[in-house]
Amino acid sequence: MFYPREAEKDHLFNRVILLTVACCVVLLLASMARGEGILYAALKLGAVETTGTVTQMDDIRMNPNGKVIHYTYTDDKGQRHEAEYVDERYAQNDHYETGGPIPLLYSRWLPAQNSIANRVDSNRPGFCIMTGGVLLALLFLGISFKTLGRIYAMKEEDRFY
Repeated sequence: MFYPREAEKDHLFNRVILLTVACCVVLLLASMARGEGILYAALKLGAVETTGTVTQMDDIRMNPNGKVIHYTYTDDKGQRHEAEYVDERYAQNDHYETGGPIPLLYSRWLPAQNSIANRVDSNRPGFCIMTGGVLLALLFLGISFKTLGRIYAMKEEDRFY
């Protein structure tokens, strides 16, 4: 025999389970874009310009157009930082020389977060994926809690049936 209240409860339980799975998938995607997203946000909120020194340039295996650029820079507090940037299209972009200058931006609050000055916007997609994933996960959790509240209310109503 068909019971509409039981069917509605089953639907609500299925909704919670599907929203939980969707939340996990979205958070996984957001965590994969976390590095680029945090770098982009840190540099957009408080960037400091500096000039670094290219220390070494390595070729990328299986990519004749790419290079790994190793560089060092000094922050406002006098601490020296070493970093690298993988440029897969180095042949088409600016060319740097070992021992030469390189324009950099680093975060005022997180001095280890840095990027080549004209490559900061390449991290924007990672920031959008990260923030979108977190916002979607919060939305899914909100809907799940509202659905759980409805399930609890239905259980309370069932006591008086």
